[in-house]
Amino acid sequence: MRLNPLIIINHFMNKILVTGSNGQMGKTFKYISDKFPKYNFHFLGLPEFDLTDKNELNKYFTKTPINYIINTAAHTKVDQAEEEPELVKKSNINLVKNLCELSYKYAFKLIHISSDYVFDGTATQPYKTNDTVNPIGVYGKSKAAGEKTILNSKVDSWIVRTSWLFSPFGHNFVKTIFQLLKNKKAINVVADQIGAPTYSIDLACFILNAISQKPNFKGSEVYHFTNEGSTSWFDFACAIKNEINSDCKINPITTKDYPTKAQRPKYSVLSCEKTKKEFNLIINSWDLALKNCLNILNH
Repeated sequence: MRLNPLIIINHFMNKILVTGSNGQMGKTFKYISDKFPKYNFHFLGLPEFDLTDKNELNKYFTKTPINYIINTAAHTKVDQAEEEPELVKKSNINLVKNLCELSYKYAFKLIHISSDYVFDGTATQPYKTNDTVNPIGVYGKSKAAGEKTILNSKVDSWIVRTSWLFSPFGHNFVKTIFQLLKNKKAINVVADQIGAPTYSIDLACFILNAISQKPNFKGSEVYHFTNEGSTSWFDFACAIKNEINSDCKINPITTKDYPTKAQRPKYSVLSCEKTKKEFNLIINSWDLALKNCLNILNH
C-alpha cells in the first residue's frame, strides 16, 4: 500500500510550540487549542522557562522536535520600556535572535507576532506591509529590530503585525475599561489616537488556519492582521459602555491631556489587504469581536 505523501507531511508537521505562554496571546492559544485537534501544542513561558537562555533552549529542542514556533513572548509594557531599554532588548531582540539561530539548527518555521508600533503614526491611510518602518519609542524600536533580525536571518518565517490587542486574558484596554465602567462615575479616555482593535482569539485562529493552508511555507513574509474597521480609544470605550449598559460618563480628552512616558502613534491602522487576499480571508469587524469578548467576560 502506497502512502499519500501529503498525509505523511500533515501527520509529522503538526507540533507547535507557543512561547510566552503566560501572556495575553499565549493564554489565547491555550484557550483555543482544543478547537485545533490536528496540532500537538507545547507551551513555554516565564517564570518556569527563560527563553533568553540559549542552553535551556538547546536542551529543550534536542529532546522535543518542533515544526512551528509561534513567538508571542515580548516585553509589551510601552511606558515601562522607556525606563528599562536593556530588559526590552533582551526580550524583544535577543530572544528573537536565539529563535532564528535555533530555527536554522532544528529546522522549524518561525511565526513572530509584531506590532503597529514599528510605524510612527504620521500616516493618513492604513499602513501596508511593505511601508517603511519608523518607530518612535523604545518598545517600537525593539519590535522593528526584532523584525529586522528575522528578515536578515533568512529562516522560514512569518512576521504578523497586529494592533490594539484585547481579549478576556491578561492586561488590555477592554478589561481595564470594563472594570472602570462598573466601578466609577466618570472616566477620561483619549480621543485623538486612531487604530484598529484586534481580538486575540481571531488573531490566534487566523495564524493556526494559515499554517493549515500553507504548511510548507518558505522564506520570509510580513502580514498584517487586525479586526475590520478603525476607531479611537474614546469611541472604543463608548462601545464597551453601550454593550454593558453602564451609567459611567466617558469624557473625551486629547493626548496632551494625558501625558505618558512613551509617545504613541497618532494613527496606526494596518492594511490587511495582502493577508485577506493570500489566505482568502473574511475578518470580523472589531465591534462584533468586542461583543464576543464581553460575552466571555460577563460569564
